[in-house]
Amino acid sequence: MSSCQGELPQTKFNVKAVDQSGRIISDNPVYSLKNGFIELWLPRDQTINLTVEGLNRSTTSMVSTQDGSATCITTMQMR
Repeated sequence: MSSCQGELPQTKFNVKAVDQSGRIISDNPVYSLKNGFIELWLPRDQTINLTVEGLNRSTTSMVSTQDGSATCITTMQMR
C-alpha cells in the first residue's frame, strides 16, 4: 500500500462488521491512516457484512476472509 493514496486521510469513520450469524465483530469509530486507508483485522473463514459511515455518507459490502480472499479492498465507495 505504500504507493496507494486514499481520498480521505486521517478522517473519522464508524466501522461495523457483522458475521452471518448476526454477531457484531466490530462497531467502533476508527481514523483512516495518513494514506487514507483503514486497517481492520477480521476473523478468518467468514463472510462479513462491513459498513463504513462518515462525512454523512456510507457504504456496505460483503467481505470474505476465506483463503484466497482479497486482503486490500478498494472498491467500497462512500455515497
